[in-house]
Amino acid sequence: MTLEEIRRQIDAIDPQIKELFLKRMATSYEVAKTKYEAGETTIYRADREADIIRRLTADVDPNLVEEYTAMVRKIIEVSRKYQYGLLYDWNPDLFSPLAEGIEIHSTDTRVKIRLTRADACNSMSSILSMIGDYGFNMDEMQLLEMDREQQTVTFELILRGNLNDTAMKKLMFQLSKEALHFRILSSF
Repeated sequence: MTLEEIRRQIDAIDPQIKELFLKRMATSYEVAKTKYEAGETTIYRADREADIIRRLTADVDPNLVEEYTAMVRKIIEVSRKYQYGLLYDWNPDLFSPLAEGIEIHSTDTRVKIRLTRADACNSMSSILSMIGDYGFNMDEMQLLEMDREQQTVTFELILRGNLNDTAMKKLMFQLSKEALHFRILSSF
């Protein structure tokens, strides 16, 4: 096969992936709607995601299992982002408790946060990916504590952005729900 023929095959496969992705997001919408109607705001369930990945990778060629796992993780991450965004859109007051005691000015360009996550494979990389998925960059990241007994890591991060921005509010809401401990320290 020529490179041109291989690229045509890829071009034929991509719309199929798109169609399945859109179906997945439509189903994610229904999950968010059902949870919202039940008064639930937690989307992230590490145990369920681990089970999904374990089930889906069980029969994958060992030479591709890492790549397939990365793709499945990303689809799940995007699904969570969409669902948390919907919950925020339906109730913007979900952000208010997170910013309690924080002075927010329209001229602020940075947000400092502290969060604790399980010390597990992909734990912090998913946070960094999430920040980028919302369209923000990080200026600093400092490891504050590694608790081997609790198997957690605590970081402080400085993100570029303003807490008046809706996307930043959605990001803060999602981070608050996916971290073991989360706090906005300042906006400056």
